[in-house]
Amino acid sequence: MIIKDTQKLLPTQIQENLAMPDLVLEVPPHGIPLHSKSIERLLATVEAGKKVLSFRPTLPVASELGLPSYPILAYLYPQELSNIWNQLRQGFEGKTQGNLLDSIPFKVISETDIDEQIHYFADHYGIAVKPSYVRVIIGNTCNLKCVMCPYHSPLLKPTHTTDFFKGNKAMSWKMMERLARECGEDGIAIVIGNVEEPMLHPNLVDFVQLCKQQGVPRVHMTTNGQLLDESQAKALLKAGLTSIDISIDAADPDTYLKVRGANLNHVESNVSNFLRLRDQLGIPCEVRTSFVRNQDVTLEEEQQFRERWLAKADGIFVLNVAQYKNTNIRLGKINDAVQGSIQHYIYKAQGRWSCLFPFTEIAVLPDGRIYYCIETLFRLGFDQDIESLGDYNKQTLHDIWRGNQFNQLRRDLILNQLDNRSACKNCDMWMSNVAVRSSRDDLQIISTMVTEICQRYNSNDKG
Repeated sequence: MIIKDTQKLLPTQIQENLAMPDLVLEVPPHGIPLHSKSIERLLATVEAGKKVLSFRPTLPVASELGLPSYPILAYLYPQELSNIWNQLRQGFEGKTQGNLLDSIPFKVISETDIDEQIHYFADHYGIAVKPSYVRVIIGNTCNLKCVMCPYHSPLLKPTHTTDFFKGNKAMSWKMMERLARECGEDGIAIVIGNVEEPMLHPNLVDFVQLCKQQGVPRVHMTTNGQLLDESQAKALLKAGLTSIDISIDAADPDTYLKVRGANLNHVESNVSNFLRLRDQLGIPCEVRTSFVRNQDVTLEEEQQFRERWLAKADGIFVLNVAQYKNTNIRLGKINDAVQGSIQHYIYKAQGRWSCLFPFTEIAVLPDGRIYYCIETLFRLGFDQDIESLGDYNKQTLHDIWRGNQFNQLRRDLILNQLDNRSACKNCDMWMSNVAVRSSRDDLQIISTMVTEICQRYNSNDKG
C-alpha cells in the first residue's frame, strides 16, 4: 500500500499493519490525527468491493441538525486511479463538476463510535472546524426597558443577582480591533446586539467598517431601531453592515408603548427610511423585523405585523416569549410545526443529543469573558457562577476555541455528563436547533421551537 501522510497523522500501529497491495491511503494535511477505529472501518469497507472511499466523521443527530461539517480526513483508492486522482478529489470535495465522477463507485464513511466522537468532536474539533460566528457583546446598556427583557426590564432587573447590568460596561476599542482582525483572518461572521442596544456604543460604525476592511464575511446587528435615524442608517450601510434585525413586537402604537415604552411611529419610520436608503445606495443589506408574542398581544395584531412588514422588509421572524424560571430559559409556547420533529430526534438519540451551540459559536463579553450559548447569555443577570471558557484579554479566539475548557464542555455534552454544569443540566435550548422548513402561499417558512422565520419567495436576496 502506498501511504501519503505528510503530517504523520496515522496511528503507528495501523501503519505497521497496512499490507493491502495496489491501494493508496491518502491523509489530507488538516492536522487531525486519525483514530485507529476509523482506519479499520475504511479497510473493512474496501474489502467489500468499494472503489474509492473517504472518511468524514459525523456526530449522531447533531450533524443532521446543522453541525458544521468536518473536512475529509482520509481517502482510500486504487493505485490505477493515481493519474486522475487530483481531478477526482476536487470533484469529491465539490470544487469541480464533471462526468468523470459518474463512472467511479464512491462511498463516504461517516459513522463513529463513542471513542471516535470524543476524539474528533471534543479533543480535536477546534482544530478542524472554526466558529460559525462570534457574538460580540459591545455593551450592557439599552435605551428601552421592554417588559419581557431579562436584561433591562423594570420588573426583572431588580431581581438580578449579578452586577453585569450595573453601570456602563462598554467594550474597548482595542478589543474591537482584535476581534475584527481575528475574525477577518479566519473568515468568521460577527453578530452584534445580543444583550445590549449596540447603537449606544460610540464606536459602533467604526467597528462595522473595520470588520469590513479586515475581511469579516458578514456583520449582523440586532437593534430596537429607535436610534436608527437617517445619518446612522447611511453610516452603517456605507460601513458594510450585511444584515440587520429590528425588534418591534407590535403593530399598534398602544401595544408598542405598553411593551417597549416608546413611540411605534418613530421606529417604523426609521426602518422604512433604512430600506429606502439601502435601495437608493444599492448596498446589499438584509433587513428583517421581529415580533415577540408577549402576553395579551392578540393574534390579530401579530397578523397585522406580518402583513405590514412582509410587504416591506426582506423577512420577519416571530418569537415565542422566553422567561427566566427555575434558573433556566423557559418558553410559554413551542411552535406546533416542530413538535413531531423534536420527538423524532429525541427517539433517535435515545434522549438528549449534543447541543450545537458550543460547536458553532463564541460569545465575547466586554470584560473579555467567554460564554458559549443563548442560555448562558440569558443568565447574565442571574448567575454569577457560569464558567468563562477563556479570557480574551490574554488569549486569542483561536486558542480559546481550541482550548481545554471548550474541549471539556464538548466532551461533557457528547457523554451527557452535565451534573456539574448548571447552565446546561436543565436547559431546553439544545432542542432549538431542530428546524422545519415549509411553504405557505408565497412564503418560505422556517420554524424552530423558539422562532418562525418568514420570507417571500419573490423577495430579493439583499444579504
